[in-house]
Order: sequence, then C-alpha cells, then structure tokens
Amino acid sequence: MADREGNHPVGCGYGLLGLCCDSCLGGPCRRSPFDDDTDAAFCGADGDWIVANNLMEKVLRESLRAIAVFRDALERIAVPDNRVSAPRLEQMKSLLSPFSRDGGGLLEMLYPERAFPSLHALGFPRGSWMAELLDAAAAHPPSRREPEAILADALRLSAIALAAEALPRETAGSPEEDFALPDNPAPLLIIVADEKDTTQESPLTAVEAACAQTARIYRLPADALPAFTRTVFTKWGIPLSMTRSTAVVASSSVTRGLGALALGFSLVSIPGYPIGGSTRVEGYLTGQLENAFGHAYLRVTPREDLSEAVLRSFRP
Repeated sequence: MADREGNHPVGCGYGLLGLCCDSCLGGPCRRSPFDDDTDAAFCGADGDWIVANNLMEKVLRESLRAIAVFRDALERIAVPDNRVSAPRLEQMKSLLSPFSRDGGGLLEMLYPERAFPSLHALGFPRGSWMAELLDAAAAHPPSRREPEAILADALRLSAIALAAEALPRETAGSPEEDFALPDNPAPLLIIVADEKDTTQESPLTAVEAACAQTARIYRLPADALPAFTRTVFTKWGIPLSMTRSTAVVASSSVTRGLGALALGFSLVSIPGYPIGGSTRVEGYLTGQLENAFGHAYLRVTPREDLSEAVLRSFRP
C-alpha cells in the first residue's frame, strides 16, 4: 500500500493503532476502535489487551536477540588480563540463567534504587534477566493479565535489555565517561538514533536547534543511558526523573525507547508507538506514569511539529 503520490508506504490503519493480533492460530484478528467490550477477539481478548500485548511481544523478541548478543559478548570477555574478574564474569553469566538469583544483585549495582526510583517502583527484578523474560512470556492469557501489568513488565525488560547492552563495555576496564553535566540541575535532552538510519537526521537536527536555549543536549548511544543516568544522580544528588529531562529515541527498537522511559526520561519516540487503539494503554504511558513519577511517554500527533512537542515536554 502506498500514499497518493505512490512514494511512501502507508501502514495498516488497524496496525498503526495496535489493534491487529496474530498471537494465536485463531487469528489474525483485528478490532475496530469503535467496538464495545462485548466485541472481543476469538480468544476473548479486548482491544486494551491486544495493544499492550503487541508492545510486549516486540519487547520479548528484541530481548531474545539482545540475549544472544550479550551471550556472544560474554564469550569474548577476557579474564586473564584482569579486565573482568572471574566472580564478576560469573555474575554477568547469571543473568542468562532462569534459575539464578545472583543476577538481581548485578542489576541492583547497575540500577541502584536511589538513582532509579521509578524503575524500582515498577517492581524491580530480584532474579535473572532470563527468569524475568520467562515470567513475562508465560503470563500470556488475556484473562490473567491487565494491560497495565503487561506494560510494567515491558518497561522492566526494556531496562534490563539496555543494561545488557552496556555491561560488556562498563566491565571491560574502560574509564568512566565524562558527560560534562552542568553544575546545577537542569533539563537535559538526550538524542538516541540508530547508526544505520540517516533518514531522521533532518528532524533531529531541527529538534536540537529548537531546544538549544532550553536544555543541555547530548547525543548518546543507547548503551550509554544507564551510565549517564547514574552520573546525573552522582553529580546532582537527585534522580534524573526529577529533572524533566527528555529522550528522543529514533530507533526501530522498542526496548531502547521503553528502556529510556523506565530509567526516568520523558520519551519521544520516532516512529511513534502503536497505542492509539487503547485508552488504557495510552493513559498508562502518557498519564499514569506522569502522575506517579513526573515523566511519561509523549505522544506526538501527525499534525504536530516534532520540535514543539519536545519543547512541550520541558514545561511544568
């Protein structure tokens, strides 16, 4: 399908709202946003569950790919040259075991509660990454899961995926990066973009120009976000979630955007997430998180200027 000029593909209207579901062999199913609660899918799922579950399934798939990359990175880490101690390497490997409880200690080191209060309030995992992943995947039937619980799982898993990206570099003996934060707390704008995707460079440059007088701007790789957030707490003594800082994540990866949101950033994602088909999902990400923690997902409408939307995120 293409637009009227035939230049750009146009997504399925149901899919853009998050209302397509192919999670079982009874589908694929799709729901109209105008259906009432009695118009459930074949399995009994309503639109709220479908939208939340679609996000979760993307997080699960990306987490599996990230686990494979993390496992390969662990195999390349050298112990004899003392870049990583043998106990620390074993602790990192424990993240991949579904039966290990040691991974929670490593995640606590990466994400201390005082620096990441919103992440811990979501139900911070005490076990391994693999155990968290299996628990989230097993909690699949609609009758057992509220959309808000699915989204909390997705946020936690996304934060762990970011940690797994960062761990090999952070434990390889590299010096702590100097992010050159200002002396006093101030709003920060973080731009994260996929390296191979240059199509978003023009709007991202426009955002930087529009926000130059409002926020200190950093371009960072996604795997630098955990260390950056810890540095903010070390420098200012307050969690990043209290600074009204925003991350603009231009990425095909949903875990990078949701991970930034879980760490305490307000989030502008490019492209936007398919959540418009559920008032509960959209309300949780854009409203409930804002009320609970002071940061949230900022949904940008098709007619809204991206730079103005980002500027809006810095206003009380």
